Amino acid sequence: MKHRIFRSTVALLLVLAMLFCSVPAQADYTPDFDIQSQTVLLMNLDTGKVMYEKNADAKVYPASLTKIMTAILALEKVKDLDNTKVTMKQYIQDSLYGKNASLGGILLGEEVSMRGLLYAALLQSANEAALMIADYLGDGSIGQFAEMMNEKAKEIGCTGTNFVNPNGLYDADHYTTARDMAKIAAYAMKIPEFVKIVNTVSMDIGPTNMHDHLVEVTTNKVITPGSQYYNAAVSGIKTGTLDESGRCFVSTASKDGFTYLLVVMGAPLYNSDGTMMTEQVNFTETNKIYNWVFSNFKVKTVVEKGRYIADIPVRLSFEKDVVGLVSSGRLSALIPANVDVSSVQLVPDLPASVDAPIKKGQKIGSVKLVLAGEELGSVDLVANDTVQMSRVLYYYDKVMQALDTLWAKFAILFIGLLAVSYVVIMLVHNTRRQGVHRGGRRRL
Repeated sequence: MKHRIFRSTVALLLVLAMLFCSVPAQADYTPDFDIQSQTVLLMNLDTGKVMYEKNADAKVYPASLTKIMTAILALEKVKDLDNTKVTMKQYIQDSLYGKNASLGGILLGEEVSMRGLLYAALLQSANEAALMIADYLGDGSIGQFAEMMNEKAKEIGCTGTNFVNPNGLYDADHYTTARDMAKIAAYAMKIPEFVKIVNTVSMDIGPTNMHDHLVEVTTNKVITPGSQYYNAAVSGIKTGTLDESGRCFVSTASKDGFTYLLVVMGAPLYNSDGTMMTEQVNFTETNKIYNWVFSNFKVKTVVEKGRYIADIPVRLSFEKDVVGLVSSGRLSALIPANVDVSSVQLVPDLPASVDAPIKKGQKIGSVKLVLAGEELGSVDLVANDTVQMSRVLYYYDKVMQALDTLWAKFAILFIGLLAVSYVVIMLVHNTRRQGVHRGGRRRL
C-alpha cells in the first residue's frame, strides 16, 4: 500500500514539474539565406502548421495563380469534361489582343473540350482558355463568373482576396495574399483531377474542329525533367508572371511522409538595369526553401507504444489503490532536427479517478505532446492492469450516492422532523399523564 501511494505521489510530482517548469523556447527557424520574394508562406499540409512565412498577409497581385480558382470551379461544376465543348468567341480574342498575354494557340471559332481548356489554362497558362471557361460557366458574363470565384474564395476561408477576372491579367481590384493563395491551392489539391493535370508536363488537347494536334506545355520548370530547376520531390502546381506581380509559383513537395505547400510571390523579374533576369528566382527560391525545411526538420519518435505515463487513483476496489497508464500507440512528429525528444512535454489529460472494474487496455485518458507551447499531437492512455471491483464498495457507493441526492436529503430531513415531532408529542403527552396521576393522589 505504501509503495503504491509513494509511486502515485512521485508520478503526480513529475506531471506537475512538466507543467510548471520552464522549457527552452523553440529557436527561430528562419531560413539562413536571403529570400528575395516579397511574400512567402510554407505550410505542412499534414499538420496545418505554418513552417515559415514572410509578409503572408500583404496584398499582392496573383497573376496566373488566379487560374487555380478558375479550375476549381470548372472541376466542381462540369460533370462531363470530355463532352462539354466550348467555342472561342470574338470578344475573348479581342480582349487579349496586344496585351502580350500567354496563349494556348486556340483559334477563333475553335471548339475545345472543358478538359482541354483546363490543361491549356493550368499547363501553358493560356489566358484565352481561362476566359472560355469563365464564359461558359458565367453564362456569357465574365463578371458573373468573377462573383462565383469570390463566393468560392469566401467558402474556402479567404479574407484578403478579390477576383475580377479568371486569368489574372492585371487589375488594381484583382488581388490576394500568400495565406489566401495557400488555402486555395490546398483546396484544389484535394481534387484528384486537378492534381493529375498540374503534374503533367505536356498534353495534346486535340483533335478539335481546327487542329489535329494542339499541344500544351507546362510553364512549371521545377517538375520538368532536364530543367536546371527540376526537383523530383515537387508536385505541381502553377506559375504566374506579371510586371505588377513579379514571378510567382505555388507548389507542393513531399519527403519523409510529410507534404508541404509553398507559395512564393513577388520574386524579382528584372535586374537593376531594367533588363529581364535570366534566372527564374521563384523556382530557385522554391527549391532552396524546400531543401531548408527538409534539412532542418526531421520526423522523430516522441512516444513509444506501451510507455508508462502516470498512475490514476482507483475507486470501488480493495485490490488496488491506483492503476498505471501507458501509451496506446507510437507517435512520431515533425520537429526541428537539433531538438532532442526529451524537450517534448508530456501533459496528461486524465479524470480525477477511475471506477473498477478496469480491463487491461481500457482507455482512461490521453496525453498531449507539447514543444515550446505548440501541441505536436496526442496519444490515448490505457490501463496497464486489470482491476476487479469490490461489490461491498460498489453497493456502499450506491447508497452514499443515493443519500447525497436532493430527494434523499429531503426525505432524511422529513423523517428527522417527524422524529422530533414525535418526541415532542410524547414528552407533552407524558407530562400531562404525570400531572393527572399526581392530581388524583391528592384527592385521596
